[in-house]
Amino acid sequence: MTSQSTPGKAAGSVKRPVYATLGRRLVVAIALTVLLVIPTLVMFAVTRESAATWAAGAGIAGAAAVVAGGVEVGILTSLVIGLLTPISIVAGGTPVTGGAIMALMCLTVGRLSRFGLNRSTLLVPIFMAWMIIDPPTWGPQHTVDRSDGSYLAWMGVIFFVGSIFAVFAFAFVLRKLKLPAPKPHSRRESVPYTTTITVLATVATFIVLHDPAKHYAGAWLIATILVLSQVGDVGTVRRTVGRVVGTLVGSLLVLVIMWQVHSLAVIYAIGLVFAVAAITAKFSPHYWIYMALITPTVVCMNASSSSQLASLGERRAVDTLLGAALVLLAAALTVGYSHWQQRRGTAAMADEPVILGQSLASSTT
Repeated sequence: MTSQSTPGKAAGSVKRPVYATLGRRLVVAIALTVLLVIPTLVMFAVTRESAATWAAGAGIAGAAAVVAGGVEVGILTSLVIGLLTPISIVAGGTPVTGGAIMALMCLTVGRLSRFGLNRSTLLVPIFMAWMIIDPPTWGPQHTVDRSDGSYLAWMGVIFFVGSIFAVFAFAFVLRKLKLPAPKPHSRRESVPYTTTITVLATVATFIVLHDPAKHYAGAWLIATILVLSQVGDVGTVRRTVGRVVGTLVGSLLVLVIMWQVHSLAVIYAIGLVFAVAAITAKFSPHYWIYMALITPTVVCMNASSSSQLASLGERRAVDTLLGAALVLLAAALTVGYSHWQQRRGTAAMADEPVILGQSLASSTT
């Protein structure tokens, strides 16, 4: 019995060859990219507007919501992102309203971190940052009229269709997989996180909207802040270094593409190729490689002209460095404050509500 079971164990422990693993990931990446592109093709056929490409971005938000929170969270996220799109476009008309809507979204994400749902909804304010700062053009004049009701309605439909399609498609594809349950976070972790993303993203939105012509790619700064900010103080530095290194490498790739290619159709096709590569790399432990591939993906799929492509690559590198510096500074302040509280013995010992400076338990005794 022993001699027969040993070979079986050895055979079962043989690792899959690297090329086989990469091939399987590549097939999955191609399938996921096709699913994300389908709503774009449908909405483009209906509207004949390049803004329909944002359906793919909305699909990423819907897919992330399903993976991190389940189908119910995905459906709710689709409804929210569809309704927030026209509101965000209108709010971006002034720095005050743009900053206000960003603050509301960040406060909501921060509150959801208590239930472990922050990662499932984080992409909503990230994509809405583009709608606030640099919404896509519409019509033959290639202009943006933030008060055009037809334009606002169509943008809401594009985001809703892209997101809800991804929700049901990914729910079907992943139906046999047991996804990990959301991990709740304590108030001690969620409060600094909520404060960090709300203050940094709101101030950044307010500043960028004061000169949108100069900072049209300022949504990269908000995206960097939201992606790098972590609940708690674990992993912030490591993710920040990986993101900065990967973004700089990706920006160099954008410069090479801009130097050789001038057709928007070819640029978008190149973006799809990078999307497949980025999704494949997402499964690997090397975060910087994923960032190096996702940078040209998003830049190529969101550029409205070949001349803007170079500017987007340059702005992404600058905004990533600035956002990383701000997040690291905020992390240092919050961690330092937490340690200071612990040394003084004033840190909350229990994760419970506090009313008028007293815990609920002490106020009822």
